[in-house]
Amino acid sequence: MSRVRTDRCPGVGRPWPADDGLLVRLRLIGGAVSTASLRALVEVAETYGDGQVHLTGRANLQVRGLPSADGALPGEVLTALEATGLVPAQSHELVRNVMVSPQTGLSGGRADLRGVAATLDRLLCASPRLAALPGRFLFVLDDGRGDLVSRECDLGVVALSATEGQLRVGDSWGPVVPLVEAASRIAALASDFLDVRGEGPSAPWHVSELEPELDSALIEPFVADPRVPAPAAELDFGEVPGGEHVAAPDGTLDRAAIEALAERSPEVVVTPWRGVLVPAPKARPTRRYDYIDQGPAIYVDSFATIRREADLSAVPADAERLAVRMIHGSGQVDLAADLVIHPDLVKAARGALEAGAPILCDATMVATGVTRSRLPRDNEVLCMLGDDRVPALAREWGTTRTAAALSLWEPYLEGAVVAIGNAPTALFHLFEMILDGGPRPAAIVGCPVGFIGAAESKEALASFADDHGIDIPFVTVRGRRGGSAMTSSALNALAQEQE
Repeated sequence: MSRVRTDRCPGVGRPWPADDGLLVRLRLIGGAVSTASLRALVEVAETYGDGQVHLTGRANLQVRGLPSADGALPGEVLTALEATGLVPAQSHELVRNVMVSPQTGLSGGRADLRGVAATLDRLLCASPRLAALPGRFLFVLDDGRGDLVSRECDLGVVALSATEGQLRVGDSWGPVVPLVEAASRIAALASDFLDVRGEGPSAPWHVSELEPELDSALIEPFVADPRVPAPAAELDFGEVPGGEHVAAPDGTLDRAAIEALAERSPEVVVTPWRGVLVPAPKARPTRRYDYIDQGPAIYVDSFATIRREADLSAVPADAERLAVRMIHGSGQVDLAADLVIHPDLVKAARGALEAGAPILCDATMVATGVTRSRLPRDNEVLCMLGDDRVPALAREWGTTRTAAALSLWEPYLEGAVVAIGNAPTALFHLFEMILDGGPRPAAIVGCPVGFIGAAESKEALASFADDHGIDIPFVTVRGRRGGSAMTSSALNALAQEQE
């Protein structure tokens, strides 16, 4: 197909002038939406539009009949739409066409693709270049049940198992990839599409519209894996596994319909069949044991037990909460005797975090253990272990991937808070980067665990200032003990004074 104009897919920043007024489309990732946002959106529709929220065949939302100010939305309407929480980035609102199997993570399917979808959305919105994707460009993620496998798409993935999926590239199949890599592979292909499509009004909107030689330049086609599911029928309305699929008459929701949804669930899923999937409520299993199950009470009792049983007399006064948290993360009150805490650690680490410094972690488990709500400036928590460049660096240098990943920290390292909780090689590698004249972090939480090199790397941290004249505040634990839980517990204590 030869295009003669750029696409005109509507959005908040580019409304469509329909006969009844301006029309805007709000893109949902996999159809997921809070009923609070739906309530806010129907308020906008009632105040400025036709009073309805319209559902699309791509599981997105539309509002129509809106007023125009020289073809654009008036400022007050734009502000009201942004207040719904459904316009995360105006620069990228047109490119967030991501369809996902509606029941994924609720019932059935081979894998829960909600995490893949969220990562893909984050990658799309983080790339200024990908904002240039056509507004009709479509990503489709089928969780292996086959409900979306026959949908036309530009890029996507079909789950083959709980851990693998096969990429879809236009009308062709791509390689089988680990699902944890699917989002980054899809985002990279989207960037490649922009490279080969060209520019101007004749540029293709879809992968399938590329000339054959350009299509093959995007990716070499693969044969469909035998595990690719057969196409499944559309989801029936009524009770279904994982919830109830509620039909939207004429594909619209009014206030009464949205209030009825909100009474049942705080989150719903708009489906490609112009319905809404209301997840089934989670039922608690029958209680059969006598135990404390209130989170705050567990913390209070745990910390009281630690203070009663552990000897904290050698711990700096401002680091007591840090020590308690680390003991809590390990379950070992004798840990206090092995802690080595720089006298300036708490001041340096907390000051860096309050200034917005990132946290650099050697392992995903450490990063996952950071309680984001405790971070004072919504600090970025980075782990480079999954970066595509890491395996080649590790082979070239003859070291572990965890150590090689630290080389990618350099742009972020100056003034950062570093957390190493798994690999002794990573801690040694950090020392070597610093001694080669590299950036210096504000503080180091160095608690790698293990039998080979762990104790030695932590002794090197404890004596680093004496040995090299470079004084970086730190906390470590002597011996073989350490690990992700202990390290992330230390980070959570350093993030804020409140216990």
